[in-house]
Amino acid sequence: MTESRELKLARLINIVALFALIGVLAGSLHLQFGIGEEPCPLCLVHRSAMIGLAIGPLMNLLWGMKPAHYALSILAAVVGAAASTRQILLHIATPGDPGYGPEVAGFHLYTWALITFVVAIVGCAILLLWDKPFRAADSGVLHQRRGLRIAAFTAIIWITLDLVVIGISVLPECGLGMCPDNPTDIDGVGDVAGWGLMIAIGLLALSLAIAVVMNRRWTTREDAS
Repeated sequence: MTESRELKLARLINIVALFALIGVLAGSLHLQFGIGEEPCPLCLVHRSAMIGLAIGPLMNLLWGMKPAHYALSILAAVVGAAASTRQILLHIATPGDPGYGPEVAGFHLYTWALITFVVAIVGCAILLLWDKPFRAADSGVLHQRRGLRIAAFTAIIWITLDLVVIGISVLPECGLGMCPDNPTDIDGVGDVAGWGLMIAIGLLALSLAIAVVMNRRWTTREDAS
């Protein structure tokens, strides 16, 4: 496989990784706004670590593949894994503790978070061993084909919008002080409406990504003329 093809494959892997993280964040936000279950303090740490985990792929797509970008994701994943492990041990230490929040396929969400962070650490380590994309003259996706740029910018903008939503939603729950250990549930908008809200965020991200790419295309044409 040529160096350019390996670089393209590396970009696709980073885009897929971002959309996987978006799926995890969408599930947690749906649980909050759709079902009405407020996140605990350690849950907020998980979310923050997920956003931190997305920084590596985001930087790879914007500014080119670099080992340091994967290293940032690994550091975020280590923080998230530590928080997830602590939450698991807290509930194991109390006999008869049913755990916090709902279960998915037999595991609580903080257990799935730990699995996600461990997979991310292993995945980033493997990608660090793949050195051909680092040797390529990669300047990011700004100058790539329109479809790839739209997919990349959709993922980047979607992650950014999720960060804004998470940041704003913390204020009513925690204010400017410590977050409650067992936050009171809120009135969610409902299961269907909750997923509709997540889809609306995705459509907004797609629309903004198309606008960014088209604006870039028009600017390039004007500069050429």
